[in-house]
Amino acid sequence: MAALQDAERELSPNRTPGSEMGDAHLAYLEETVEQQNGQIYVAESQEGIIGFVVCFVEKLDEGDLHIVEQEREYGYISDLYVVPTMRKHGAGAELMRAAERHFFDLHLKTVKVGLLCSNESAAKFYQRSGYQPYEVLYEKHLNEV
Repeated sequence: MAALQDAERELSPNRTPGSEMGDAHLAYLEETVEQQNGQIYVAESQEGIIGFVVCFVEKLDEGDLHIVEQEREYGYISDLYVVPTMRKHGAGAELMRAAERHFFDLHLKTVKVGLLCSNESAAKFYQRSGYQPYEVLYEKHLNEV
């Protein structure tokens, strides 16, 4: 978890250093997975753990009617990480397929995954995996108004 955080910190300086949050965030994700019908899948090689994916079910509030009913509950991939030396060898794709199978078995119709806009390699990977851009969230720091 700390390695993923540090990789994102290189793209967005507002991220807490991985060493300061890794264990606590993993505990939070494990609890979320438990409460929201999720899974954590791990990829291993002879060197040990080389990647992981964290996925769970998200559900829009009952009053949130702007999305059709059958897509108000969806699979969400919150974290995907493969160590840099093992990328482009299929581990990421296999982890994504495991998460997608989990959601398919739950009869969900949609899977969503978020990423930092500056993470171009992740965007390309997700698009190669069949994902399409859906929403974009803009941010502005309010230094003065």
